[in-house]
Amino acid sequence: MFGASLQQILSSELQAATPFRIITLLIFVAAITHTLLAHHFVSLANKIAKKHAGKTKDPQKKVSILAEILHFLGEIEVVFGLWVIPLIIVITSFYGWGDVLSYLDSRTYVEPFFVVVVMSLASTRPIIKLAEKGVHAIGKFFGDTPEAWWLVILTIGPIMGSVITEAAAMTIAALLLKQKIYMHGPSKKLAYGTLGLMFVNFSVGGVLTNFAAPPALILSRCWNWDLQDFFARFGWRVLVGIVIVNFLYFLFLRKDFSKLKAIRKKEEKALESDAHKGPVPVWISLVHLAFLTWTIMMAHYPPVFVGSYLLFLGFHQATRMHQYRLNLKAPLMVGLFLAGLVIHGGLQGWWIEQLLGDLNYGEMMLSGTVLTAFNENSTVAYLACLLDDLKPTVEYALVSGLIAGGGLTVIAHAPNPAGQALLRPYFHKGVSPWNLFLFALGPTILFLGIFYFFPFVSF
Repeated sequence: MFGASLQQILSSELQAATPFRIITLLIFVAAITHTLLAHHFVSLANKIAKKHAGKTKDPQKKVSILAEILHFLGEIEVVFGLWVIPLIIVITSFYGWGDVLSYLDSRTYVEPFFVVVVMSLASTRPIIKLAEKGVHAIGKFFGDTPEAWWLVILTIGPIMGSVITEAAAMTIAALLLKQKIYMHGPSKKLAYGTLGLMFVNFSVGGVLTNFAAPPALILSRCWNWDLQDFFARFGWRVLVGIVIVNFLYFLFLRKDFSKLKAIRKKEEKALESDAHKGPVPVWISLVHLAFLTWTIMMAHYPPVFVGSYLLFLGFHQATRMHQYRLNLKAPLMVGLFLAGLVIHGGLQGWWIEQLLGDLNYGEMMLSGTVLTAFNENSTVAYLACLLDDLKPTVEYALVSGLIAGGGLTVIAHAPNPAGQALLRPYFHKGVSPWNLFLFALGPTILFLGIFYFFPFVSF
């Protein structure tokens, strides 16, 4: 039975800062601080590992336990799951173990489960080869250069996210950028510029429909917005914004592309190839597409898409001669990250609701952007559903802020951890939250400008 005291705390209309709420907020702040410092743990771990390895010639003793622990703490995807432990201790001390289990059971984990499955499906060889051929056909029209690939991926990918879900599109886009850009030694400027732009574009691109992005799905149910409503409010604004910001960043990074070409030619032959596996048979590609389509259609029914995924694992094993090796580490880590965020976010509504209370058009847009950077936009969208009698223009302003701010941090938007997990190996010291923020800030401001100065007017 759900403990009455905790249930009252979570559903109370009184926004008092009780000791329990203050402590859980401090734990949440600690988790956010940990994510911002994660790359420092990685940098320190590398230094300790290098120093330790130089002290001995015994291969078995070259591994530093301290370095491995610091590497673990530097895994951003682990952070929120790790900080669930002290959160559980606090809930237990206040309300008891029974309420801990009841609270965990009351959370909705559809998104974490879905991201794990769709990331795994979207990163298979048949899907990647199909996506590569499709993007290549467009990129070839523009010259088949790294610049062309970059523009096509960052333009088509976010739009594709409104159809096949953001998580699937982000995975495909990140893998293509990995092959076409990151494997060829991009400069720091190009690496962070691409990552920040990708996060922002995918955040805004997901609201062209009412079913592909978690915030859109949540708000479509509580505000009764259908596909036409979302496209009317954000359609041309998002599409024009993506084109403009891609063009401006292309000009900003053009010198770095020229350096990338030289490196690309030098290392072309050294890159790992899977040509020995031969082309993927058409029927295998069709089966993969069927599994991916079915998973997307059943995105809100975990028993269905998880059960289907177990069948897919058997098919993958049977056709392994045409497959990449199945690596579930990245999808599972991202799932852990999102699940931890869901658990923490459920206890933060008392101050977020209070903050969003009675704001005007501009204040709501700015507040939505700032809150999203540190809370994940689907959490803020859920809490926005609890606000009564919002004007249509204020609703529009809130959603504008939620999607514009979705690229400022890794935790701002659910698919971001998936993209970062795939591209992080190409950032030697880990992804710096500060650098990511700086390179995502420009596109964020541009989209905020478009949404603010070209508001949706409801007649």
